[in-house]
Amino acid sequence: MAEHTPTLILRRIRLAHCKRGPDRCETCRAWDVGRWCLLDVSPSDPGMVQRRVIEVELEGELQWREYDVVRAFDDEAAARSYVAAEGLPLADG
Repeated sequence: MAEHTPTLILRRIRLAHCKRGPDRCETCRAWDVGRWCLLDVSPSDPGMVQRRVIEVELEGELQWREYDVVRAFDDEAAARSYVAAEGLPLADG
């Protein structure tokens, strides 16, 4: 089995607890704030698991991609500091 190589981007998104969303779920309502997140926009097993999708520009082309949240941060500075400290390569996105 091939090893998964993530394509990582930093983006401010709204986190979700479940697919019912903030209109019908109290936990989702509590989480309904924007957070800076490190996202893997090339997760393993695409199409095999229910995931949210996001529009990203990769290699000059707009694409809708499934994603996994790798890590969430309180602010952009903390996110960028983590990426720099870990030496993670970010895709343009």
